[in-house]
Formats: sequence, C-alpha cells, structure tokens
Amino acid sequence: MQEKPYHHGNLRHSLIEVGISLIHKEGVEHLSLRRVASLCGVSQAAPYAHFANKEALLDAMRAYATERFAQA
Repeated sequence: MQEKPYHHGNLRHSLIEVGISLIHKEGVEHLSLRRVASLCGVSQAAPYAHFANKEALLDAMRAYATERFAQA
C-alpha cells in the first residue's frame, strides 16, 4: 500500500507543499484540487475546507513561496 504524505497533521500546509511539488514536476496545467487531494491521500472534498477553488490554492502557494524566500 502506498504511503500517504498527510496523516492528521496540517492539511492546509500539506496541500500547499504538494501543490508546489506537483507544479515543479508537471507544470501548473496539471494542478487541480482533486489531484492535490489524491496525492495527499484525502477525499476530493477535503481541500475545499481550506481553499474555495484552485485560484485560492495558487494564491496560498504564492504567499508561502514569498514568505520562504523572504526568510532565506
């Protein structure tokens, strides 16, 4: 059985990090909330508790990357 990267931790953070990883590997055209949810091992509805849509996830990913860059 495949190990799931998310397990009762901070789902919002996991969705952001998995989304960034997916974009790096396959490009933004392959990003979807369903795909990110699947990679995190949660239901397709779970990301909607944190993000209204794909654009909201992208905004959070941009903010996260900007914050990490500023810290470095």
